[in-house]
Amino acid sequence: MRKTSRFIALCVTAALGVAGCGDSVGGSSDEGPIKIGQIASLTGNYTPLGQNNKLGAQLAVDQINAAGGVLGRKLQITVKNDESDPQQAIAAFNSLATDGAAAFVGTPFSNAALAVEPLAKQRKIPYVSPAAADQQVEPASPYVYMTPPTAGAVAEQLLKYFQAVGMTKMAVAYDTKNSFAQTGWEKMKAKAAQYGIDFVATETFTTTQTDFTAVFQHVRGSGAKGLMVWATGAPAVILAKQFAAASMGGMKLVFSHAESSSLFTKPVGAAGEGIIVASSFGTIGNDLPDSKLKDSVVKMVEPFQKANGDYPPGFAFDSYCAVQLIAAAIKKADSADPEKIAAALDELTLLTPQGTYEYTSSDHAGLGSDQVAVNTVTNGQIVPTDWTRQQLETSLSQ
Repeated sequence: MRKTSRFIALCVTAALGVAGCGDSVGGSSDEGPIKIGQIASLTGNYTPLGQNNKLGAQLAVDQINAAGGVLGRKLQITVKNDESDPQQAIAAFNSLATDGAAAFVGTPFSNAALAVEPLAKQRKIPYVSPAAADQQVEPASPYVYMTPPTAGAVAEQLLKYFQAVGMTKMAVAYDTKNSFAQTGWEKMKAKAAQYGIDFVATETFTTTQTDFTAVFQHVRGSGAKGLMVWATGAPAVILAKQFAAASMGGMKLVFSHAESSSLFTKPVGAAGEGIIVASSFGTIGNDLPDSKLKDSVVKMVEPFQKANGDYPPGFAFDSYCAVQLIAAAIKKADSADPEKIAAALDELTLLTPQGTYEYTSSDHAGLGSDQVAVNTVTNGQIVPTDWTRQQLETSLSQ
């Protein structure tokens, strides 16, 4: 963690020297398209995330433009590849800012997002991030916003679910090399007692680990009703497959929203049956009660599936919603000036396929724990639990 922080700090220091303090930004002109910059990981370790970020953002832009644009002007989104590298993300941000971006849809790579955010504050350009690191918005930072549910919001909703279904004794395994996983576990541990949950076993692993036998051996005799796993990417798939093959005495396997897409369920295959996984509302769009929320999901899902063949993963929803939020803020501000857009975001409430965002000057996360679904994998599909169905029927009928 120290090495990562030091590296990001060096990147930011260098970037600030390049950017300068007196640079002006475009986007506030009353003529021509309103420029939005997007940084996406189109190559490197985070390619699946970045590619879907790009698809989701472009779909939102196309739909908004087809409806007449914003303030009578079209949106124009320009995407630059950060190559899953913080230094490249910084270069992309500076290039797009100099070209006149009025706002940004950020990179999905948390380390890159954390490296870029000081530049957004220095240049005073709103940056709406699809990356999942809570540190981006805790505490709320000027010009920086977030679209995925925070790890803290997901952790709290899962704790509520464990309490409701009697899973009061739990085990946890988390990736010590993944800042998202570490944050998720810390947030869950801090609130566990509030919901009467006792974590009776704590196991760790690293991102490159391929054998989880020792984790299962330690957890098996702990008396835990379930194993909560905080991870992203390949370790989650490998662990899930090995868990299914192990004799775990009916213990449930639980994952965060990082696994709430076909990018997880497809490679896991039959081993995923019965896994509990959190998600935003967009992921379970087909199972939502008839409502304005479902209408907003369908508006995104149908054209995405037609164009790409698959139900959109959460990463596509994250950037789609980022564009919607930026467009709504431009309309609210009646201006494409970056500072006025940020001021509008600070008091914006918007229904999106992810749920209802409520940004304030002190809350740049937008989605609370009540905007998180708890689901099970059934026949390869992510479907809401009865507990979440009941919650949705109550909340959406009001």
